[in-house]
Amino acid sequence: MEVRTSWSVASGPNRTEFASRDPSTRVRSGLLPFPMGRRDEAAVQLPPRFADGPWPAVAFALAFTLWLLVSNGLTSSLLGAERSYLVQQLLNVPSGLVQLAIAYAFLRHGGVRIRDIGAGARQVVPAVIAVLAVVAALNVAVIVLVLVAGEPLAFGWFALYRSPPFELSAAAIGVAAMAQYLFVGPIEELAFRGYLQNKLASMLQLGRPRVATALAVVGAALVFAVLHVPTLLLLGGGGWGALPLLVASGVLFGTIYALTRNLVLVALLHGIGNLWPLAVDPGPVGWPDWIVVLTLYAALVVGYRRWAARRRPS
Repeated sequence: MEVRTSWSVASGPNRTEFASRDPSTRVRSGLLPFPMGRRDEAAVQLPPRFADGPWPAVAFALAFTLWLLVSNGLTSSLLGAERSYLVQQLLNVPSGLVQLAIAYAFLRHGGVRIRDIGAGARQVVPAVIAVLAVVAALNVAVIVLVLVAGEPLAFGWFALYRSPPFELSAAAIGVAAMAQYLFVGPIEELAFRGYLQNKLASMLQLGRPRVATALAVVGAALVFAVLHVPTLLLLGGGGWGALPLLVASGVLFGTIYALTRNLVLVALLHGIGNLWPLAVDPGPVGWPDWIVVLTLYAALVVGYRRWAARRRPS
């Protein structure tokens, strides 16, 4: 989820069951026991094998903290508190590029490739199809909620943000969509789920991979939230009350990632959660309705896992 500021935060040797690379072996690490296979486009072994020790995870958190202190400090001193929404979103692009460089550098230092974390080309098409289905379902749900509330329907692309209290221009919405869908969502998920969550899971040698995965999900979510503190201190975006929501969203995305092993899917969900692509204005009904959102996300995970199971080689 996005804290509305100019700068957004992107959050030892493995056990045998984590590190096995034999594509014919049934992998039971993490939360999703899919076997690996050449024909199985959905199966990704998590966590991947990292070639470095535990200290890079600490260095990763320090690098992000330093960058956020520098970037937020510069933004606050140069632009002050009167930044327009469009400028805020534009500033996500250079900040995101730096965050991308940090995350990618730590992945490569650990000897991990992008496809090893479920962000390869094979994950793109199923992720896009799944998210488009979620977006369609969200819009249907909003229509139903508005009709049940007895309110009139008002259609329009990104209708939520074209009406009060936002009343954003088409240019501002276009820039925000580019920033959130291409930079903020993907880069934060690459950093905090693709790198940090996997790194923590690989470090936790507890004998029970599912416990290690669950602890890694929570740990990465906590770091994700804490690294927003420089933004809250310097720019005041969202207030301190945003921290519990950041932790909850981190746990949500981390769980979906652990259950689907598709980082592209989680990155797209993160992006649409920051800028809801609704074609109908919720009006007095309000949005987001978390019961609706969580129900649809749960249905998405169940459907994706069933699809992935059918993709397993016989």
